[in-house]
Amino acid sequence: MNEKTADDAIELRTKGAHQAILFAGAVVAGLLLGWIAPLVINWALGIGGLPFEKPMQLLQRAVNSWGAWVLIVIGGVVGAVLGLILLGGLVGLRVTARDLTIVVGSDKTRFARSQVAVAMFDEGHLVLRDAHDVDLIRKKLDVGQEEARAALRRYDWPIEG
Repeated sequence: MNEKTADDAIELRTKGAHQAILFAGAVVAGLLLGWIAPLVINWALGIGGLPFEKPMQLLQRAVNSWGAWVLIVIGGVVGAVLGLILLGGLVGLRVTARDLTIVVGSDKTRFARSQVAVAMFDEGHLVLRDAHDVDLIRKKLDVGQEEARAALRRYDWPIEG
């Protein structure tokens, strides 16, 4: 999604709808795993001799005491936490005429225009190289490659390929 800021930067981030789908998918996967967990635990304890037998017995006691819904709730919570971790790891891009910033969650890596001799895309990764043809960064973006190219072209960044 393109958004203009006060200093005329182009910010490319994963669309909100895609973020919502990613988060919801993680929660649903956690709920499903919590739902099938009692079946898997009973099967595994029936076989015997498997690793993690004590934790599985503890979970089976929890299911017998409180009900299978406990594992479903735990699965949903774990799915939500993993969904938040996934959202925090999405890679965005901020481009101005002066600099380019790679944004991963709250972490930002900034490259001044003077540092970058060429920007290119290699197997879906944004590659920035300096004047000595050394990679400054090679990062897979979670935004469209064509959107990133258009943002770089708008500010006349040197793009190869």
